[in-house]
Amino acid sequence: MWIIYAHNHFLVTVCVDCIVSQVSHGIKYLFLPLTSKVIRMDSKIFFTSRPEHTGHVGSSDHGYSVFRRTLVGLCIVWFVGSASALAQTAPDLGATSPFAIVSETFVNTTAGTVVNGDVCFTTGPAVAPTINGTTATPCPPQTGIDQNDALADLNSQSCTSLGAAVALDTIAIGGGPPGVFPPGCYSSTGAMSITTGTTVTLDGIGVYIFRPGGALDPAADSNVVIAGGACANNIFWTPIGGTTVGANANFIGSIFRGTAAGLSITLGNSATLLGRALAFGSTVTTANNTITVPAACPGTLSVVKNSVGGDDAFEFTSSTLTPSPFTLTTAGGTATTTFTDLIPGTFDVAETVLAGWALTSQTCDNGNAPSAITLGAGDMVTCTFENTLLGAGQGSITVEKQTLPDGSTQSFSFSGDVVGSITDGNSLTVLVDPGTYTSTEALLAGWNLSSIVCDDANSTGDLGTATATFIVEADELVRCVFTNTQGAVVPPLIPPTAVPVLTRSGLVIMLLAMLLIVAYSWRHTKQN
Repeated sequence: MWIIYAHNHFLVTVCVDCIVSQVSHGIKYLFLPLTSKVIRMDSKIFFTSRPEHTGHVGSSDHGYSVFRRTLVGLCIVWFVGSASALAQTAPDLGATSPFAIVSETFVNTTAGTVVNGDVCFTTGPAVAPTINGTTATPCPPQTGIDQNDALADLNSQSCTSLGAAVALDTIAIGGGPPGVFPPGCYSSTGAMSITTGTTVTLDGIGVYIFRPGGALDPAADSNVVIAGGACANNIFWTPIGGTTVGANANFIGSIFRGTAAGLSITLGNSATLLGRALAFGSTVTTANNTITVPAACPGTLSVVKNSVGGDDAFEFTSSTLTPSPFTLTTAGGTATTTFTDLIPGTFDVAETVLAGWALTSQTCDNGNAPSAITLGAGDMVTCTFENTLLGAGQGSITVEKQTLPDGSTQSFSFSGDVVGSITDGNSLTVLVDPGTYTSTEALLAGWNLSSIVCDDANSTGDLGTATATFIVEADELVRCVFTNTQGAVVPPLIPPTAVPVLTRSGLVIMLLAMLLIVAYSWRHTKQN
């Protein structure tokens, strides 16, 4: 089967279950112009196996036949990942989140240290710092558990290797200037350092993970700064060795102690840390420092528009985002806008579909429907809307799922000319030629199919068969909404058993039997 994914203004096709020699991981990647007739399910697109309309996934042989017939000038390209870093996720810091310092031993021998956040230790400092937060002695056990869990999460994520021992201020990522890093995870097999007096810039909205294979050594007078919407609470340093922040350095991010026993975190004289020193079971040393727990990151919502078959200006509306309406104009088949500094809550975004285009998928990467996007502190959610340019006279059929109560995560499956599984607020769309098509929902225990409502006059829904019948005319987009209500399914009434009706001869036989019984009883009584 040929599976095709949109990639800018190209489609990336993957041959699954095909026999392909000398292909890594058994998958063959190809890039091709957007000229083929396709069927879409969520973010995936499939070649149709029925030339008269697009409604069924073709086999590998047939997919290749369609592919070979419809495409000209095909170029096979090995898919190679870019040199840029992989997208990462922030761990749950749990009980450590409000702490600026977590330690077994807290050493402070110089006056002037100010801690803006909670502190915990077993052995306290000789010179008391100013602590604008609570102090716990010893550290709550949960802080150690959550510190280790967060570290395990960070260490499990895929990283871009920077080499052996590296000075971060000398590293250029993706052809950018040295010392400027986009969001991602970066590792080394040796120590990571920042040269004296230099600056490392973390630029862009996202999560930053730095994973030295040795020590972490930002030198004296070095700086880590953030730009482009980067958030201090989403920056993490997880060295295997110890950490020493040089004198007068300005450092940003949560530092985890090394994995070997006894490894510590040391801040040089007058250094600042916008972050956390997390060294449960080990030592944190300060000297006239300012350590501040960063504020929670605001939420971020990105809206991506992918257009297949051409470019256009697509309008969106929202009751919770500003500005609204807003327009995304695709170039090369894609466009993006990002809303930042969002207070945690529920947001919505909807597209006003242009004439001549079909909205073939709309999904958010956190699983929410675009009509109800839940955004927490620091969450980064991307919602992608994909449109396909309709051919002459072509239309589309869409199955939309709604549930009562709203927001259910239950997945509902459909078969027929629209195939797939969707949750509340999501939909499946297929491009079709004019004609009649059907899609049937597989009923689930605990759910009632309450209604099937289609948005045109001649398409219908049948609750008895759980089927929508689409009657599509040229250039028509037909949507049928299946609504399910959660609750025990009411079984159909069973008609009562019919009372038997005796024929005349049957009645005579019954009367004779009764007379015989009476006669026998009378004779038996007389004999006694």
